[in-house]
Amino acid sequence: MPIRSRATAALLLASLVPAACGTKPSESTAPSSAASVVPSVAEPSVSAAGGLPVAASNDLYYPSADAIAAAAPGQVIHSVEIRADEGTRAWFVVYGSTGLDGKPVAVSGLIVTPEQPPAEGGYPVVAWAHGTTGIADDCAPSKSGILGIPDFVRALAAQGYVVTATDYEGLGTDGIHPYLIGRSEGHSVLDSIGAAIRLPQAHAGDQAVAIGLSQGGHAALWAAQLKPTYAADLPLLGVFAASPPIDLVAWETWAYEQAGLGIVEAAAAPVLLFGVWNAVYDVPLSFLTDAGRSSALAGREACGPTPFGLTPYSSDPAEIAEWRALLVGNSPGASMTDVPIRVVSPEDDEAVFYDSQVAGVQAMCAIGDTVELWSIGGGHEASIASPGAWDEAQTWISDRFAGVAVVSTCSASATLAP
Repeated sequence: MPIRSRATAALLLASLVPAACGTKPSESTAPSSAASVVPSVAEPSVSAAGGLPVAASNDLYYPSADAIAAAAPGQVIHSVEIRADEGTRAWFVVYGSTGLDGKPVAVSGLIVTPEQPPAEGGYPVVAWAHGTTGIADDCAPSKSGILGIPDFVRALAAQGYVVTATDYEGLGTDGIHPYLIGRSEGHSVLDSIGAAIRLPQAHAGDQAVAIGLSQGGHAALWAAQLKPTYAADLPLLGVFAASPPIDLVAWETWAYEQAGLGIVEAAAAPVLLFGVWNAVYDVPLSFLTDAGRSSALAGREACGPTPFGLTPYSSDPAEIAEWRALLVGNSPGASMTDVPIRVVSPEDDEAVFYDSQVAGVQAMCAIGDTVELWSIGGGHEASIASPGAWDEAQTWISDRFAGVAVVSTCSASATLAP
């Protein structure tokens, strides 16, 4: 596909940078069940009061080994209220989850809620999965307080939702961040929903959806795939994945080819992946140039790759058996889910190859998933930030809580006009 904007390609980053999408929240996006979830009393904003920190102190990201071992997945280990937008409240949380090695880990994140308790019942939960921010602990979105959540997403809290936003395993907390490793990401997203439900001040109900952009779309899809075996009782009603890397083999091969054409921005996120997977899986980096290898290794301690020259590649890692197996194994769509899915894919996505997204949807269709594929004009962020896209996303969220039926497009893709 033609490349419209190389500047936005680097790192799949724009999916998280606060206000980067420039989209204002819709005025007509309250849940269908708004009558039962609107705040019961209108009072001065708690978040306007002084004394609340903008973000949590660094020491709170590292609970004791005993506290981690004792925490069930989704159990809040500790929380601290932080400054929030008008009409909402926010908490930094550290919660229990299951690490890539199957052992208990602590994961950090944020929970944003309407300022007042609901008149009855609980608020529906929206789990936000962020795009690439880097690998080092300082890259964790929650380090920026509520600005770590895009404004249009956290605005959902003022509209009657609880927004829970994971940092992912190892991003802020101990250990390396398992970047684009599906099992780790999926656990972090699912357990962030459990944390919101368990935080008494959030007044969360027992229904949730997960939404994600870029890396977050990959994470949300893995949450859907893992739910039947990892969190069978979790009330996940749907997954919305915008511009997600799905077929990682096709995506990586495309990045290799683009770099060979001089479009090196397409290789930025893969270079981060190479450094992390080298550490996690102990696989060689023999397919990289010296500059590419140095960038991949340095990326483990950074919020982006260091320069790697004209191209980081000396060959395509997708042609190496052990690397190909890992790319296949971390591509969502290997086992059927019980969660309806919408994938929104920009036709001119300069960061995640459009055809690789379509191929991933086809794989999910082949195993019987209920999937809607929406193709949209524009680049990487268009899936959620182009005119009408966020309004459409909010309608989809509201429809899940209202019980509106989902129609799969596995036999014919739909097109969402930009």
